[in-house]
Amino acid sequence: MKRLYLLVFSLIMIVGCGESKKPASDIIKLNISVESPVAEAVVVVHHNDIHEIALDQDGRAVLELSGVDAAYLTLYHGREMLKLYAEGGDNAVLSFKGGDMLGSYDLEGGKSAATKYLNNVKLLPLPDEDYALQFEEYKSRLADKEKDALRLLKAGDLSEEGEFLTMEEARIRYSYGAALIMYPVGHMIMTGDMSYAPDQAYYDHIATYVVEDESLVNLDEYLMFVAEAMHMLDAANRDVTAIYPKTVAQIKYAADHLTNAVVKESLIHHITTTYVDNFGVKDIDELNNLYYVYVKDPALQAIYQAKCERWDLSRPGRVSPNFRAVDIEGKEWTLLDFRGKYVYVDMWATWCGPCKQEMPYLKQLEKQFEDASIVFLGLSVDRDKSKWEEMVGSGDLTG
Repeated sequence: MKRLYLLVFSLIMIVGCGESKKPASDIIKLNISVESPVAEAVVVVHHNDIHEIALDQDGRAVLELSGVDAAYLTLYHGREMLKLYAEGGDNAVLSFKGGDMLGSYDLEGGKSAATKYLNNVKLLPLPDEDYALQFEEYKSRLADKEKDALRLLKAGDLSEEGEFLTMEEARIRYSYGAALIMYPVGHMIMTGDMSYAPDQAYYDHIATYVVEDESLVNLDEYLMFVAEAMHMLDAANRDVTAIYPKTVAQIKYAADHLTNAVVKESLIHHITTTYVDNFGVKDIDELNNLYYVYVKDPALQAIYQAKCERWDLSRPGRVSPNFRAVDIEGKEWTLLDFRGKYVYVDMWATWCGPCKQEMPYLKQLEKQFEDASIVFLGLSVDRDKSKWEEMVGSGDLTG
């Protein structure tokens, strides 16, 4: 249940990484220097846009994001991860030792105090059992958790970190807002009452979070919340659960009810790219029609088109795109390492119940083809490395 909301909010939009002629104040530059690298590249994730940047012979790499006012970034090197916050105009230098990123990193010319906060302070969820509470009590306890998080934020020395305090306050609000979105499902599961339906007061409370603020489109948590709220507030289509019709309904509701052009474009871009990221480009003519009518920003359109083209590369009969992944021992693999063999790719996560149910059958399949020239490759989409390591170490997995 602590991960249950990820089933709704696991995939997120990509914004503002295309070419731009905007002034330098809208450009974020991150100069990366790695001492004793443990991998050939660093990977920086902005929204759901993945930038893999090869290190040169001196262990250096450079990331530039244009047209970005503020960005929450996640940097990966080998098995390590570092969270970063940056704003337009930053020209930062990040240095660290391979194998000891968190213990050795140094950030100059950037938002170092904000970065330290993000890597040291976690947002604490309510216990799963609280989903069984009546909504008013659940809402009150969740509000207390939010207040605790804000208290810690304001106690830190973050006043000189640009707009970070304002952005982080909003990120905290919408992070806990995700638990509100999940309340009806969580309540049914924890109480066993599958007939439960929230009253109008619940939907009215959800609506209070739907504010049209252009500065918030830089926040994944805001976009994810409002996208799902578009479905919950649409009484006519609230019971539509099939993914594609739900996606189309979300876009139509957003188009009809949002008035701020930037927020509307950003949200529709998020909803559409989320669908394409997960389900591809087959039979999406209506989705395309809606997207190109409401999203006019050339940079956003370029990102969407690139996503569609990547999916086209994965159609049956096309040469598979290459990819990189790191195993439990820290060794990096690419698809090219398995050249000459069939490769069965199983995408999974520790929080994914259906994935776990499939694992015994996957083992049977591996045994059935143990003498064949085929590799069974399990790729995790977990964000919690410790949970992934625990699952892999349990012995229940192969590949």
